[in-house]
Amino acid sequence: MTNPHMERLKADASGNTALSAVLADAVGGFSSPADAVGFLASRGFEVTAADLADAAADADEAPAAQPEEQAQDQAEADGYGALMRFLRRN
Repeated sequence: MTNPHMERLKADASGNTALSAVLADAVGGFSSPADAVGFLASRGFEVTAADLADAAADADEAPAAQPEEQAQDQAEADGYGALMRFLRRN
């Protein structure tokens, strides 16, 4: 990730944060990456669909730092993980 907004998004929307919870809830209503871009723009993140696609590809290629089951539980609980799963499907 080279976009500093993507670095901030990952930090702010991972784990147990307010943005993480709101993003996790919002992802279910997204129909395209443009919806994600709009949602994030309304919260001050300057990211493009290409930035998000690159981050999803990077997340898909990164080795798990935790046992798979624990990593899956954490990814399901945070908004960044939900966003990455959405982007990989779309």
